[in-house]
Amino acid sequence: MRAEIPPFVIAVAVAWLLTYWATPATEHLSRWTGAIDYPGGRRINCRPLPRLGGIAIFLGILVAAAVTLPMKSIQIVVAAGQLVMTVPFASAPPPVVGILLGAIAMAALGVYDDLRPLSGKIKFPLIYGIAAIPVAFGLTAPILSNPFTGGIFGLGVAGQIFTVFWVGSAAIAVNLIDGVDGLAAGIAAIVGATFFTAALPRQELPILALSAAVVGSAVAFLRYNFNPARVIMGDGGAMLLGFLLGAVSVLGLFKTITAVSLAVPMLALGVPIFDTAFAILRRLRRGLPVFYPDRGHLHHRLLDRGLSQRETVFVLYCATSLLGVAALCLSGSVDRVITMELFVVLAGALGVSAKRMGLLLIRRSRDA
Repeated sequence: MRAEIPPFVIAVAVAWLLTYWATPATEHLSRWTGAIDYPGGRRINCRPLPRLGGIAIFLGILVAAAVTLPMKSIQIVVAAGQLVMTVPFASAPPPVVGILLGAIAMAALGVYDDLRPLSGKIKFPLIYGIAAIPVAFGLTAPILSNPFTGGIFGLGVAGQIFTVFWVGSAAIAVNLIDGVDGLAAGIAAIVGATFFTAALPRQELPILALSAAVVGSAVAFLRYNFNPARVIMGDGGAMLLGFLLGAVSVLGLFKTITAVSLAVPMLALGVPIFDTAFAILRRLRRGLPVFYPDRGHLHHRLLDRGLSQRETVFVLYCATSLLGVAALCLSGSVDRVITMELFVVLAGALGVSAKRMGLLLIRRSRDA
């Protein structure tokens, strides 16, 4: 009898187990270091919450990736009453090594910010600086495609700049949306599952392993982070998850030479991208710095409309899932006309939603 275990199965299991068992320890560590989110201001929590949960997420993902990325597969053979297991190994590609090094740096920056909050003027440049680490190891978007004509054109150095901007912005976007119990972890799990499903037919093992590790760790963390939360991931977890999702999308989906290659990760990350874009627009129209915190994010709007935290999370989970399904449809062989029609429908729906939720309005009074 012969059986084969794909590395991504090990990745999701290791990430889930380590994050699940390590998260309670981060509660004690948070209290010992004073890394506590107290109620008040923009925060919606009603009681103090430890905010170093991102360390458990980092531990689960890093160990899972380090163990499984060099693996090709695990083959188990039972013959003549003997059990033989072979594990072929291969060195990880340089871009993957760069992603792991960048993940370590991003998690360290986030944890430092959780312990000693940094201003946006310092933190944002550092985020983009860390996003350049995997690019230095060869991670880049070498091409883009025109969704109207299907034409392909090279980016050269612009591809490296674009990759730094994309990966850094993904880290910021997931961090900004982390304002309700379970929201960032759930969205990261859905987006990670979308990337995993898109890469599965092509058997792109590094993408499958990293995506599976993100999903396993995020789902395990939800056990303690879903409302009412016992611990929150803080910047150390949210920035790490965003960084990894952005990097994984460049590693795989951006290299798919189709007319909609850029649209796939943008749709999958549509909710945090949409929220961040309107946050920037809102602050610029008010004459405020881009990194100025306010209470106008999607989750704040839904809460202000009377939804509970769980209802708010459920609505944004559904929106992310629908966009993920749309991304998977576009990643296959879809007629270009149907593709553009879908883009128009989605853009219209997002615009109407923004208007109904008051995202396009300018409030002259100070935010609460």
